[in-house]
Amino acid sequence: MDALPPEETIRSAVDRSVSRLRLQHEIAVQFATSVLRLHNADALLDEACKAVSAGLHSRFVKVLRYQPESQTFVLEAGVGWDPADIGTTELSADDASPAGHAFTSGQPVLSNHLGAEHRFRTPELLTRHGIKRAINVPIRGIPETFGVLEADSSDDEDFSETDIVFLEAIANVISMSRERLVAESQTDADELFSTSVLNASTDCIQVLSLEGGVEFMNDNGLAALSIDDFADIGGTHCLDLWPEEQRGKVLHALEAAARGEPTRFEGPCPTFTGDARWWDVSVSPIRDTDDHVKRVVLTMRDVTERHENEEKLAALVSSQEIQLGNSALMMKEVHHRVRNSLQLVQTLLALQANLAGDKSVTMQLQAAATRVRTVGSVHHRLYQDDGAEATDATSYLRGLTADLAELVADREVILEGESVVLPAARLAPLGLVTAELVTNALKYGRGKVRVKLERTSDAVLLAVEDEGDGFPNDFPKPQGTGLGMRLVTTYAGKGVGAVTVDRNVPYSRIVVRFAPG
Repeated sequence: MDALPPEETIRSAVDRSVSRLRLQHEIAVQFATSVLRLHNADALLDEACKAVSAGLHSRFVKVLRYQPESQTFVLEAGVGWDPADIGTTELSADDASPAGHAFTSGQPVLSNHLGAEHRFRTPELLTRHGIKRAINVPIRGIPETFGVLEADSSDDEDFSETDIVFLEAIANVISMSRERLVAESQTDADELFSTSVLNASTDCIQVLSLEGGVEFMNDNGLAALSIDDFADIGGTHCLDLWPEEQRGKVLHALEAAARGEPTRFEGPCPTFTGDARWWDVSVSPIRDTDDHVKRVVLTMRDVTERHENEEKLAALVSSQEIQLGNSALMMKEVHHRVRNSLQLVQTLLALQANLAGDKSVTMQLQAAATRVRTVGSVHHRLYQDDGAEATDATSYLRGLTADLAELVADREVILEGESVVLPAARLAPLGLVTAELVTNALKYGRGKVRVKLERTSDAVLLAVEDEGDGFPNDFPKPQGTGLGMRLVTTYAGKGVGAVTVDRNVPYSRIVVRFAPG
């Protein structure tokens, strides 16, 4: 791994890669393990700030403790701040500040443009240090919320939803560790978990034995799964709560956690009353003071609405592709309608993003609007040939990659390959996959991006490569959580080898196999 640049220029594009997510998982697990050996609250908060700084490459991190008597925050611990500020500097805790809103709402707050915020005012402490963006997550307490964990940045690289998940994980460990410290000061009990903290979470949280038996489920989890009484499922094996076709995935995650490895997956699991729901699931080990895994914690977040929106968008693209199979005389009209529809969808998504009160919802809607805009570019290039039955795919991709290259001014996108003529119906899937892979290479990769198209005896091969360090060993995973890789795998050929990462080259290279006709 290359050495990081100076702190002022940290947060390069590679920070958002899969390796960053893996690093955050490792740091979260290491922090959760290390604090079991701490018996001092100040040391706990200091270690938390260091962990966040390492996981987000953030120079400024702080813990704000709420003071009910004055209804303000005090800067309890932190890194990057003046030592004189620690323990003395007070900040407003009202709803007009990002930290105050996170505290009062109980929800994370992400702002990548503090200077342009209309929702909140920027605290003077942040202005003094040139802070441009911040994430705030609540730290739950006993029995009330303790305060806020905040990461701040003075550079221009945005925080992401993945960063929120990491920050929440650290905040949850702080909450549980503080409660353990309180219990240690009062009794000799060595229980790691407290129902008051776990019940404060809005997610479904299950504490499992190493064998997979359900030992605890929080109140919100029981409600989310429509379970009337914990006695109905207490002692039940976790796999019995999942449909048969999902149990292999769950079992793999449980086995990994038992080995000390946190994992994450998505899948459908109906409630006890039969309501269909989709869940984003994190499975993590729980260690004792001797660093042995003693239990497993499974956290389920309801993502049904997001999953349904993804399916609707994919269905919209699919329905438009079916319409494009009509006669050449109708092709121009179809193109006109598709283009107008996509522009309308993009406009509505962007408008809804501006109106959404929840920052995470805003980010998801903005991402959806960007993807619809990409689909619009694909369609625009596709139907410039007035509905011809067959088209030179290489020429088509040359125009599309030129459009994509305009997204990043200092990056070059090069198309290589001889003429490959394909049926018009094959060009849209080819364009969508190319747009997705090139966009990812521009966003997460380095140097020139090369696109190669060639025909073999039994397939058409699309290769996209950049000058980065290559993909992680587990990429692409069998089950992804992003719509992008779902589109790639959906439009690629079927079977083993449809989407592969070339491990024989020292740079990033992914190859997609399409059916030839």
